[in-house]
Formats: sequence, C-alpha cells, structure tokens
Amino acid sequence: MRNAPGRRRLLPRLSLALLALAFGLLLYLPLAVMVLFSVNRARFATFPFSAFSWRWYEQLLADPAWVSALINSLMVGLAASIIATVLGFLCGYSLAVARFRGKDAFTLLVLAPLAVPLILLGVSIRVMMFALGLQPSLWFVLVGHVVYVLPLAVLLLRNRIARIPASQEGAALDLGATRLQSIWLVILPQCRTAIVATFLLTFTFTFDEFIIAYFLTTFDLTLPVKIWVSLMTGFDPTVNAAGTLMLLASIAIGVTAQALSMRQDRAD
Repeated sequence: MRNAPGRRRLLPRLSLALLALAFGLLLYLPLAVMVLFSVNRARFATFPFSAFSWRWYEQLLADPAWVSALINSLMVGLAASIIATVLGFLCGYSLAVARFRGKDAFTLLVLAPLAVPLILLGVSIRVMMFALGLQPSLWFVLVGHVVYVLPLAVLLLRNRIARIPASQEGAALDLGATRLQSIWLVILPQCRTAIVATFLLTFTFTFDEFIIAYFLTTFDLTLPVKIWVSLMTGFDPTVNAAGTLMLLASIAIGVTAQALSMRQDRAD
C-alpha cells in the first residue's frame, strides 16, 4: 500500500512520455525517412537501404530546372523579407508610438492577414490579377508573400519597440533631434537584433511557402512548387534531396532567429 501513491504518480508521467514519443515519431519520422533516402543510391524509396551516395544532390545541382527554382525562391524570399521587415518596422513604430482614435481597430486590420487562410489569399490575388488583365508571374508571388509575412513582421517589431522606454526618444526630441533622427539614433540601435531576427523568420516563411506561389505563377516556379510538380508528374528521387536542403536551411535559419530573439529578451 505504501507504493500506491508512487504508482499513481508514475502512471501520468508514463502516459505523457508515451504521448511525447508518439508525437515525436509522427512529426519527425517522415522527415528522417526523407533525409535517409536522399542519400540512398537506389531510385526507389524502399528498404533495405541500398548504399550511401550523394547521387541525388549532384543531380539536383546539375539540373537547370531545379537550380532555377532555387534561385527564384531565394530572390522572392530575400525581396519579400526585406520589404516586409522595412515596412514592418515603420508600421510597428507607428503602432507603438502614435496615439490616434481607432488605433486598436487599425492594429487588428493590419494583423488580420495572419488569420486569413493562405488559399483564400492566393485565390483573391489571382482573381484581382486576372480582373486587371495581368498574367501570373514571380512579381505577384512577391506581392503575395509580402502580404503574407508583413503582419508577422509588424507584430514582432511593434512588440520590441514598445519595450523601449518612451523617455529615451523624448529626451532626444527635447535636445533638438528630429523625429527621423530620434528613430535613427535611439530606436534603430536597440532594435537591430529584433530586425535581423524578423528578417530571418520572414525569409523562412516565404522561402517555404507553397500555396500562394502555386496560384500566382506558371512557368517561373519556386522550389516548393517545383517539388510538388515533380511529385505529381512521377516520383523523382531528387525531391528527397531538395526537401532535405529546404529542411536543413529552414531549421538553421529558424534556430538562428529564435536565438537572436532570446538574446534580445535577456538583454531587456
């Protein structure tokens, strides 16, 4: 009977451990299989494992279609994240500092795209595009991705700017600095880490994005769309290599962004 309380405590812990194990297997096992078969020499993803080989990575880098898709994703991702970070800082500063009627409603309006399903966002931009007589292109993918990640940039940078004491900028203004000078000399230096983290995070989101890119482009494919096309037209083992590279890049960039955010939080 003395061991009964210990057993009762052990059962919830064991249940949580099994739940965590099941969740981990469900989430990471498919990714591990993809990484494993990206270095498998055999064409088909079947066990037993054939032999270790970089064959599919070499084929990936030698195929102009894959290289073009990678370049398209990098260009769109870099441009969208730069635009979103700049606009996000300006909008975040305004929402953190300005006082005006309807500010809460305006803030909700700016952040609303976070709650809009991506398929609706992609379809709506496509409908507007055809209504104006325009054709799908990477430019519209860029527009869609900026709309997609801009609210995230605004949210992250507004929260950072809001933690800076208003007295610091007020002192700069009292000493004769203009508003732009106070932003440049007071606000920006304290937001550098948050700005870099926001840029990295938004780049990760747009680099991996598929739905908007699928609706807004035709021939100039991004890497996620190219992966989907390759899967739909017949299995190509190169997909495993491309997916693995995307996975590793996303993890590296995401971890870096999170580390910078945690560093900023500790500094505050």
